[in-house]
Amino acid sequence: MTAGLPASLRRDGQPIRQLYPGWHLLGRHWAPAGLDVLILHHEQTGQDVCWWLSPDGDLLACHALALDTHWSSRVMEAITPPLHRLSTTLLGKVTPLPEEASFPHEALAPLARLPHTACLQLLGLWFRTVSTELRLLPSAVLLEQDSTPPESDDAEESSKPFSPELIKTLLETRPAGPHTLTYSPFSGRIVRAELTMPMERGVACRFSDERNGQTFYLFWSTPTGSGESQTAPAPLFYHPQGQLLIGDGPLTPLVPVFLLSWFINHPHCIEELKHARPFRLEDYGVGRASALWEEITTVSSASMCESHEETGQNRTSFPFSSKLWMQSSILEAGRAAGLPERNQLIPQNHEKKTDAGHENHDES
Repeated sequence: MTAGLPASLRRDGQPIRQLYPGWHLLGRHWAPAGLDVLILHHEQTGQDVCWWLSPDGDLLACHALALDTHWSSRVMEAITPPLHRLSTTLLGKVTPLPEEASFPHEALAPLARLPHTACLQLLGLWFRTVSTELRLLPSAVLLEQDSTPPESDDAEESSKPFSPELIKTLLETRPAGPHTLTYSPFSGRIVRAELTMPMERGVACRFSDERNGQTFYLFWSTPTGSGESQTAPAPLFYHPQGQLLIGDGPLTPLVPVFLLSWFINHPHCIEELKHARPFRLEDYGVGRASALWEEITTVSSASMCESHEETGQNRTSFPFSSKLWMQSSILEAGRAAGLPERNQLIPQNHEKKTDAGHENHDES
């Protein structure tokens, strides 16, 4: 299909008048630094590609990463200031969250208006340029290490080691609605998702460990193939402050780019983050100690659902039915909250038998 090709389109000084069979033009869009981008679509494969054009209509590259030094530098100058602020406030929590009114909406608008494929390419160009110290590790590398914290001359690095046991438990997490629970790899505490971020290629959750101010993400890619028996794959782990990515598969290096794109298109998440509640035992019904360890047979299903809705919880993330509740850290959290030990949780007027076979009653 050639009807939509610009008349001025050239490559190496020669006009481009037709495309290969199966390809057609979706549209032409203005891009930062004075560039234009053509979006081409293949009918059979569904693939979209970008042609980056100069203001004169010259084809510069078929991917933003292939732009020459001159044009990539101009693009970086145009997009770096707003992306740097986005990265330090929303993505990595290096600085406090901004007020929504002061968020750089206008400066990010050229990226937000671009088609998704073109936006991801420019974000990939920016992230590759600024994240020269990013470490990408397969999960097996950490899981095979012993539990001894690695020695390091960097005090900040050595103060936040990753335990292989915690990493293993972390990578067993599966998404459970808007309030997914997981372990913090920094402290071992249970943390609750602050944001659930559905994307084209999967879903991500943002977590923060309030004890040490660390923010991290888990990303689950969309399962490929068909069949109802499919389960969510192991997540990819991203720690912006530590410039660390852990996971396997071709999407691992793209997780930060996916997150940046989501934040650009969801600026109202700032208010959601400011009102995000950390994990609290009382949000899950803890507070009626006598009901913790007894079978709750007298509570109807309707009242259980109503209780979860009042606290904003998703039943699939209720910890008492998961492995998380069975781990010691949740018990430690209960002790820190002043809850009694399990053997002290005896209801009033509870009948028990002594060694002599007599029944007696606990005094109230």
